[in-house]
Amino acid sequence: MKKPQLLIIAFLLMGANMVSAQTLERNTQWLSQQLDKLVKEEKSKNLKVNDKESVPSFKFKGCQMNMNIDAHDKDVDFGMTLSWLLKDVQRISYTPEKDGYELRLAVPADRLKMKLGFGNDNGLSGSFNLKDDDNDSKTNFTLHTRDESLVKEIVQKFEESVRICKNTR
Repeated sequence: MKKPQLLIIAFLLMGANMVSAQTLERNTQWLSQQLDKLVKEEKSKNLKVNDKESVPSFKFKGCQMNMNIDAHDKDVDFGMTLSWLLKDVQRISYTPEKDGYELRLAVPADRLKMKLGFGNDNGLSGSFNLKDDDNDSKTNFTLHTRDESLVKEIVQKFEESVRICKNTR
C-alpha cells in the first residue's frame, strides 16, 4: 500500500475510536442517571446503619462500572464498592417483576472486585476478589418502573457499551 492510503486508513481508525469513546461516555452517563433513579429497594430491604437507609449509586470510569453503597452516622461509617469491567459482562437481560423489572448482568464472580470499609477515622478496610464456583454469577438490580421501553433502552445501552469495551484494547 502507498503511504497516502495508509494515512487514510489510520485517520479512519482514529475517527472510529473517537466516536466509540464518545458513545461510551454518553451511554455510561445516561446509565448512571437511570440506575441511580430506578434502583431503589423496598423500604425494609435497604442497607441500614443505626436506622438510616442507604441506597446504591452507580458510577462508570470508562469501561469500569462501580456500584457504591455508603452509610454514615455519627458512630460508624460503612462503605462498599462492587466493580467490574464492562468487557467481562457476558449477558444482559431483564424479566418482569411485581414492582417493575429485574435487570440481570451475567458477570463471572472472579471478575467482580469488592472494596469494603468500616469505621470512622481508624476504621477497617479491605479489597477482595470473589471466587466463582459455578462460573455463572449474576448481578441483579430491581428497576422500579413499569416502562418496558425504558428497560429495553437500558439493556441496549449496556449491550452497546459492552461491545465497545470488548473491542477496546
